[in-house]
Amino acid sequence: MKQIRDLLATCSELIRSEAEPGSMLEEMLSEAEKLGVGEDFARRLLGLILEERGRLAGGEAPASGLKLREFASRARELQESGKPVLRLELGEPDFSASPRIVEAACRALREGFSKYGPAAGIRELRSAIASKISERFGLDLKPENVAVTAGGTFAVYGSIEAVTKPGDEVVVIEPAWPLYAHQVRWLGRRPIIVRTRFEDDWDPIPPLQERVSRLTKLIIINYPNNPTGKVLDGRSMRAIVELAEDAGAWILSDEVYMDFCYVDGFSSILEHDFERRIMVNSFSKTWGMTGFRVGYVISDRDTAYRVARAQNTAITCIPEFVQRAALEALEDVDAARRNAKLVERRLRILYEELSKSKLIDVKPPEGAMYIFPRMGIDGFDPWDFARKLLEEKRVAVAPGSCFGEAYQNYLRISAVLDDEPLREACRRIREFVEEYQRKR
Repeated sequence: MKQIRDLLATCSELIRSEAEPGSMLEEMLSEAEKLGVGEDFARRLLGLILEERGRLAGGEAPASGLKLREFASRARELQESGKPVLRLELGEPDFSASPRIVEAACRALREGFSKYGPAAGIRELRSAIASKISERFGLDLKPENVAVTAGGTFAVYGSIEAVTKPGDEVVVIEPAWPLYAHQVRWLGRRPIIVRTRFEDDWDPIPPLQERVSRLTKLIIINYPNNPTGKVLDGRSMRAIVELAEDAGAWILSDEVYMDFCYVDGFSSILEHDFERRIMVNSFSKTWGMTGFRVGYVISDRDTAYRVARAQNTAITCIPEFVQRAALEALEDVDAARRNAKLVERRLRILYEELSKSKLIDVKPPEGAMYIFPRMGIDGFDPWDFARKLLEEKRVAVAPGSCFGEAYQNYLRISAVLDDEPLREACRRIREFVEEYQRKR
């Protein structure tokens, strides 16, 4: 059609002009309105072309975060060969689901809850989640606001698919769980990386103010944060909401660590009056149910439905016996509290032990189950360090570059061992940091 050809011509001229993306968008939207072409199409067209331009210019970020699983496999191989490894590289708690949760799953299997179920999850679980979250944050959620998903991973994936389209711009705040940007790219969206800094206490607001624009369709946030442990208060959350409102963007708030807050002031996106909001959560961390693969999305009814529809297309549904175990978990308040206290103590040990080294800068932990120390070594190579630490000292940690290429001087260390093994791991890390420095 002539209108599309004319819009393509306008887009080509803008690309050749090398104008700023914001002004390019204004021109595109103005031309689209004149031609009677939809605004969403104009946005996606410009976004796709900008993404390809960045790729051709060498701007596509390497998927170094995806190498972490391969690295973890090496640590597992050493373990299986009889060599004890102190494993701190993955975000998987060493505590497991409590006996009552396990029994609930077994009971559900014995009672025949092993058939296909609804894509959005069984109503009993969605009702229980809606009730618990409503009670916690003073809301009036309904089961229709909830979609039960295959862990937090699919909750994020389904949410991106539900509220964005190919070519749309999605803001990811780094350091970050590597699958955010990977999923954005996998779905044909355009990740915009916003980097926060150790020196600024990982404050995301100033860099967000510079990067969020009318091209932005979705902002992904994660607080308490993996890997930094940063907790975002209500004032900062409100600032992000205002940015999203001005841009007409959605906010996806990954709150899987909301039960692991060790400072006052945590603010959920659900506490803010904002229509385009999605909260993601999971049973994996709080109750040690990583292998159960059950999470959930909370949003408006239409968005929750679209997430469920994406899940129906990909995997049909979540096993009902797993959902009934999750239903029991919601009632196991003691286990949730016990696990949170355990992680808090371990984070304190990590901070105290790593702070003993003059070559390690570390901030007091605020939340989540990680510490993200900065290594004071010039030319530090996180992958080289991590591999040698594993092979020589039998300690596995995650290279900081897994969470963003700008974080070469960092390591992520998980609070997933008992007190004494954790202290021993820290002792070996301190010792190896000294050796590594001497060899530089």
